[in-house]
Amino acid sequence: MAEDRTAWERTRDRWTRFEPALTRGLLLFAFVLSLVAQFVTPVGDALEGKVYLGGALFTLVGYVLYGAVQDLKNSLHPAARHEVQAGDLGQYFTAVLASDPRIDAVGFTGETVVEQLKLCLERRDLQGHPQVRLRVIVPDFGRPMEVPGRIVGGKAEDDPDWRQELDDKVRRNAAAMRALSGRLCAGRKGELHAEFRVLHISPFLKFCLIGREQLFDGIYDHVVQGPAAKPPEREVLDLMGYDALLTHWHIDSGSAAREKIRQRGLLFDTLWRVARPLTPPAS
Repeated sequence: MAEDRTAWERTRDRWTRFEPALTRGLLLFAFVLSLVAQFVTPVGDALEGKVYLGGALFTLVGYVLYGAVQDLKNSLHPAARHEVQAGDLGQYFTAVLASDPRIDAVGFTGETVVEQLKLCLERRDLQGHPQVRLRVIVPDFGRPMEVPGRIVGGKAEDDPDWRQELDDKVRRNAAAMRALSGRLCAGRKGELHAEFRVLHISPFLKFCLIGREQLFDGIYDHVVQGPAAKPPEREVLDLMGYDALLTHWHIDSGSAAREKIRQRGLLFDTLWRVARPLTPPAS
């Protein structure tokens, strides 16, 4: 099914490239033919009474005008790609609440998506009864890693205490979604089904999908080195991403956007399938 859809998209994109040149060529041919018929008697006599020719040219002009209207409509769609602040995701979440969206995200702790979605669903003027499904994949902070980590002798090393802090943050984010789900249900304002899974992957990856229509894609490109906030005293490495720039791709913005969204969708589905559910903390 995916291969058929991709083939159709390739055909459509190829036609989109060649259609303007073909249309202009036909119009030019019609113009030249009419001009020749005006001055060359045999040609004019041959075309005389060809009522279907006029109708065909009229249809062609209508087709061109229709194409122009479609181009104007397409110009109102989002650009194939543009930069947005990670902290602005909320406006995009709000815009799709009426369609009962599925939101899939890969991130460091899930904080960006959780905070933005929480603000949207807690608004007093929330319309309708949205049903949201949220799936988040985060790194497995139960396993050693060097980034985030600590600095020893100028080199990165694993930091179990720092990983525990990050694991606690992930669990707080998951708990916040469960609490929000309960409040929405109790107030009959909507439904939220949220699930977190963990996987031993690089925490630099960051993206969010709204269904398979929009993609917000980026990385954690800011590594901060500084003193730990909690004892024992040490120098740690942290990743910052809440204010990061994300590239926004929209499915209605061309083949490049559709392919990017498709690839990220397949990646998320694969990672989600092999990831493990976030288990309760050890007692």
